[in-house]
Amino acid sequence: MQDENVTQQPEMNEPVLEQNAIPSGKPRKCNPNTIFTIINVLLFLGLVVLYFIVLKPGKGSDQNMAMLKKTAGNSVTVAYVNSDSILVHYDLVKSMRNELESKTTLLETELKKKQAAFEKDAAYFQDQVNKKTISEASAQEIYSQLMGEQQKLYDLREQFSSEISKQEYDLNLLLLDSLNNFLKRYNKNAGFDYILSFNKGGSILTANDSLDITNEVILELNKEYAKSK
Repeated sequence: MQDENVTQQPEMNEPVLEQNAIPSGKPRKCNPNTIFTIINVLLFLGLVVLYFIVLKPGKGSDQNMAMLKKTAGNSVTVAYVNSDSILVHYDLVKSMRNELESKTTLLETELKKKQAAFEKDAAYFQDQVNKKTISEASAQEIYSQLMGEQQKLYDLREQFSSEISKQEYDLNLLLLDSLNNFLKRYNKNAGFDYILSFNKGGSILTANDSLDITNEVILELNKEYAKSK
């Protein structure tokens, strides 16, 4: 391994011990400085070998070019869909959005109705207290009831908010599942290696318009949705 990599650096000369360098007879003691020099040279050569094995200077760009050529030669086929457009034009999304908005409006209307009734009772109570038409004991009792009603309104608001959030989450899962299942069926005929999601502000900053299959996907999605209805 070292011989091959050293060959790639012709200016480097690996130290070679000649046969005549060690005389026959009683071996002589090695100078510690000589040993350290040999070790340092070997370590340096090891670093050179690692440099060419691991870092491979000059080969990164070649690999990128090879990948580009492979993609350009249609060895790897890529397409993308614009998820923003799907959210706008997919009829299932429109239906889910309308359903969510209707439920939100219904819950908000109910909450406002209860809030208005509470405010009316609280105003009447305050007016009676100001006029001193009720006893202190009755005022305390009514006040406790109003505080209980107010707490119920807080709890109801939290409940409605949780319901809307859960429904929105479930609808997003339904949309994602619907899109993924469709693309799997669609790609059996299309045969793309990758179908990416492109959206404004996403990880893909720009894309070639010729790879955009959004309109075709939306058309087929809406056809399937119309049949399912």
